[in-house]
Amino acid sequence: MTQSAMSHLIKNLEDDLGMQLLIRKGKNVLPTPAGSVFYEHAKRILDAYKSMEDDIYRLASKIRGTLSIGASATAATYLLPQVFYEFSRSYSEARLQLTVSSTEKVIHELHQGKIDLGIIEGNIKNGEISFQEIADDEIVLIASDNNPLTKKTAITPKDLITQPFIMPEAGSGTREIIDSFLRTLKIDLQELEIIMTLGDPELLVRMVQSGLGIAFVSKWSIFKTLKEGSIKILPVSGKTLYRKIYLISLEKEPATMVARTFKKFVHGYRFFLP
Repeated sequence: MTQSAMSHLIKNLEDDLGMQLLIRKGKNVLPTPAGSVFYEHAKRILDAYKSMEDDIYRLASKIRGTLSIGASATAATYLLPQVFYEFSRSYSEARLQLTVSSTEKVIHELHQGKIDLGIIEGNIKNGEISFQEIADDEIVLIASDNNPLTKKTAITPKDLITQPFIMPEAGSGTREIIDSFLRTLKIDLQELEIIMTLGDPELLVRMVQSGLGIAFVSKWSIFKTLKEGSIKILPVSGKTLYRKIYLISLEKEPATMVARTFKKFVHGYRFFLP
C-alpha cells in the first residue's frame, strides 16, 4: 500500500469515527488517546479472528493460516530457508511471515504479541518464555587468508589484542556469547580495537574476507567461504565455543494450530551441520 493510500484510509476512518487517531509531528507519527484505544481493540479483534480461523481449520483437519516468526540473523539466513522449504511442501496452505532482528528484539516482539514464535541463539534468561533446543552451533574466530595469524598453530589472548575486530551488533545473542567468552580468556573488552559492528552475519564475513579485521562468527555462516579458501579459522588456544539455537514461544503449547504444527515439525527436523 502506498503512503498516500494509507493516509487516505486513515482519514476516512477518522471521519467515520469523528475523532483524530494520529498526530503527525515532523517525521514522527504518534497515536492520540483515541488512537491508542482503537489500536488495542483492533488487536483483540484480529486475535479473535485468528482464533476463529484456527478452530475452523481444526474441524476441517487442515493446517492453514498465517504463522509469524521472528528470528535472529544467523538463524534466518542459514537455518530457516531449508526448514521453510520443507514445511511449505508439507503444509502448502500455511502462510509464513518472517521478521529478522536481534535476539533481544525477537523476545520483545514475542511479548508484544507481534510474532507467534521466535528462533534465537544464546542464553535464555527470561523465565516467562518456553523454549526448546533445535540445533547446535559452533562459534569460530576467522581471518582473511593473508592475515599473519593464520600461520600460527595457536592464538593467544595477547594476539587478539593486537588485531582490529569486527563485532556483531550489541543486543544480539552472538555478541553476548562472544563478550562472555573473551572475559573467560581474561581479556578486558576495553582493550580490543573494535572498528565496526554489523547486524548482518553474511556482510560481517565479507568484511573479514576483505582483510578489514578478524571476527567471531557462526560456523554456519562460513561454509562456502571456507571451502573457497578466502578465509581461515584461527585456533584459539585450547578453546572451543558452542551455543544452542532455540525455538521460543510464550506458552509451552502455542495458541494456533499452525504454530503448534511448526514447533513439532522443527523439533523433529534434522539440520545439515557445517
